[in-house]
Amino acid sequence: MTRHTLLIVLALVVTLPTATRGQSSPSFGGTWKLSQAEPPVPAGRGGGGARGGGISGPYAETILAPAPDSLTIAQTGSELTVQIGSAKAVYTLDNKTKSAPEGDVMALKTRAHWEGAKLHLHYKQGMNWGRDVLSMSGSNLTVVRDLESGGQSTTRTLTYSKTS
Repeated sequence: MTRHTLLIVLALVVTLPTATRGQSSPSFGGTWKLSQAEPPVPAGRGGGGARGGGISGPYAETILAPAPDSLTIAQTGSELTVQIGSAKAVYTLDNKTKSAPEGDVMALKTRAHWEGAKLHLHYKQGMNWGRDVLSMSGSNLTVVRDLESGGQSTTRTLTYSKTS
């Protein structure tokens, strides 16, 4: 192999993953309304986790809710913010853990990473933790939500329609 060919191959090896990643990273930005939850949230529990499964703390009714009715997502190249009600969870898209407020034992801890075209959002507050796997299907946002608290766990597939 000539030196010129080797340099071209090396350049492709370095730039191809970046180009491929840029093509496979959808934008989740916008305001989304829940259109379907599978399995449905049992009657009497409402949308908040505090009324079932042992989930408690400042994010129980929002970030840790089993099936939030709506959510707003703001996304940049390096960060994603999910707002549910008045609560916000900020994720850096580099798989590094972020705590808010920093140093608080009950802080909301978040981290995110891409797996192909799917974005994995991990969050923890106290003894409660969850993972949302976000993907796009046409104009719908699909969230596979795993929640665990006090030894109980649930997994739901949530489908959201974009409202703005």
